[in-house]
Amino acid sequence: MTFGLIGWLKSQHPEIDYEIPVWYPGKDQPDNREWLIANGMGGYSMGTVSGAHTRRYHAYLSAALTPPVSRRIIFPGVEEMITIDGVDYELACNYWASGVVSPTGYKRLDCFTMLPTPTWVFDLGGHYLVKRLCMPYGTNQLQMGYTFLADPDAANPDVKLTIRMLVGFRDIHNTIKGSSDDRYPQFVSQNQSLIILNEAGNRLCLTWNSGKYEPLKQWWWDYNWPEESTRGEPDHEDLFLVGRLKASLTADKEYTVGASFEDVVSAPSCHAAVGETVKRHNALIRRASLPRSSKSDMLVLACDQFIVPDAFDKQDKRGRRLGDLNERLSVLEGYPWFNDSGRAALMSLPGLTLTTRRFSDAKAILRTYAGRKREGVVANRTIDPLSPFASFVEPGLEYNAVDVSLWFAHALYSYYRVTKDKELVLELLPSLLETFKCFSSATVSGIGVDASDGLLRSGQADNGMTWMDCKVEEIPITPRAGKAVEINALWYSFLESILYLSEESNFSLPARDQIKTMASTVKTSMQKFWNAELNCLYDVIDEERFANRENYSRDFRSEGADSALRPNQLIAVAMPFRAFNLEQEKQILAIVESVLVTPMGVRTLSPTDSQYQGSYGCGFQHADRYHRDLSYHQGTAWTWLTGTYIEALINVFGSGEDTVARVKLLLQPLTAHLTEEACLGAMSEIFDGSRPHLAKGCPAHAAATAACMRWLGWQLRQ
Repeated sequence: MTFGLIGWLKSQHPEIDYEIPVWYPGKDQPDNREWLIANGMGGYSMGTVSGAHTRRYHAYLSAALTPPVSRRIIFPGVEEMITIDGVDYELACNYWASGVVSPTGYKRLDCFTMLPTPTWVFDLGGHYLVKRLCMPYGTNQLQMGYTFLADPDAANPDVKLTIRMLVGFRDIHNTIKGSSDDRYPQFVSQNQSLIILNEAGNRLCLTWNSGKYEPLKQWWWDYNWPEESTRGEPDHEDLFLVGRLKASLTADKEYTVGASFEDVVSAPSCHAAVGETVKRHNALIRRASLPRSSKSDMLVLACDQFIVPDAFDKQDKRGRRLGDLNERLSVLEGYPWFNDSGRAALMSLPGLTLTTRRFSDAKAILRTYAGRKREGVVANRTIDPLSPFASFVEPGLEYNAVDVSLWFAHALYSYYRVTKDKELVLELLPSLLETFKCFSSATVSGIGVDASDGLLRSGQADNGMTWMDCKVEEIPITPRAGKAVEINALWYSFLESILYLSEESNFSLPARDQIKTMASTVKTSMQKFWNAELNCLYDVIDEERFANRENYSRDFRSEGADSALRPNQLIAVAMPFRAFNLEQEKQILAIVESVLVTPMGVRTLSPTDSQYQGSYGCGFQHADRYHRDLSYHQGTAWTWLTGTYIEALINVFGSGEDTVARVKLLLQPLTAHLTEEACLGAMSEIFDGSRPHLAKGCPAHAAATAACMRWLGWQLRQ
């Protein structure tokens, strides 16, 4: 008989005001769909339904040393065994380098949910064990709760729980090799707590309600992380068993173990932590004020995971912000490996914060990126000293993209259209003017206006300053230096946004005439992108660069334009201010729909192109970073581009019944993805461009989540 998980959870937390999805894993093989909890500081807890870790990034507790970056695995996890009247039941599941899967606790898994927190129910022959994990928001803590539910026909079973504690302090991108050293000294106190230190003096603190702890100090060798094997990354690791905790369980009474980075958690209570999580969930869903649906509720909660503190705001030594907590915020691009990103923050702002009515958070994000600027260029990425890319650049901020500054204007425009907050517009308009001045006078390396046509040229042969920025051995995979179509669509909308916002806010605009003239010139010059042969837009135009085509394998047109069919032209139709006429926009949408749109995203290159890669990783079973980068923007379908396509549809065809129905059809496979594959309750970054469009890349992606949230919210509100 299947356990009634929803009823049990609501008996524990009657205040739950949203639908709880439940999954029933099969017994034939481990269910390796993922779950994720984020703590609002860049830290997370992440694993799989089966309990097996399949990525080097999986851990019960990962903490950001400088929130939201410099993330480290603090507590990889535990392995449990429950003994009932002398019979042992192993609950864990591991992959080993030998190919063996052991133990096989997944075979006893009855059901699972990730709301309100990850919860497993194990079937123990008429008895049940409910296991819960909870990461209290705003803390580097994890609570593990175990509740034994006895078979009503059984007579007072004797129940003991054994928890084996595994540690492995490291940054999230690395793996650990064991040694003969006892590298993790531990200190057991008399008040049911354990402190474990690493080489740098960082502390993992474990506390429990009751029980007996026994130090063991053993290396467990050769764990295998299958997802890393698929990605061509280091996939073996050793973990250190510091000891085991044994406790007797009483029926219907939760037993809790608390784990924390630095601070000891006194009197841990998973039940209380889950209760606080439910309150937060209810508040977020109510604030969004959307017509209720299980998918919209799930997306509202998913959006919350990406909003994090600004790494360069003032913090104490434990990463806690000093002063106003809402003053500076950023957006984590994705879990588990991406840092915060200017592009992700500003592109995602409408979906993450405006659809969900988190207006103060939107304001804090805008203020953050107004302050992350150099010579008019808004920073694109935070460079983490622990990142595998840190050897190439200095830790700090990376100013290597032209579009982020332009997305800033779009985000501010979107914010104002919803909030009518003239005060913030007046505060931030000078930042837009600084960008205009720097770009139009060509004072920024690699970025400048062509005085002959007003179009914005960006990038050089050896760099990538658009969102298609992958390089292999420092050579761009998609060389787009010149006048890129989406950059100039953003540039035109940027100019018109300044004029609109200054008029709305009564801002005295000293360069009004210059900006109006520039906008008019750019609008006219945008016709240079029109490809009359295909009735769509060229991806890049640059007469000088394409005059010498020795370094390019594609057959560029003689007038100096890249005719590759890519989705970047959608942005020219999706902006609030657009340069093309309605008939041209309809033709653009027609060819994009027929060639690039898939059920799971929009392809980055036409399948008929000789450079097309329909499988992320170029079809290799164990695709390393080189082959993943080769295919990243060469046919792979991106989820967030579906949102851009939807916005373009609404701009062209209006918001009538036919458009609403069309949007609903476009969103159905994506919202189904939330509950069917990859990371449950999250949106994947990318999918294979060719069928069957398998989910790939980052399993919980900010821009993908924001796009689905924004347009599902729009659809529900029609």
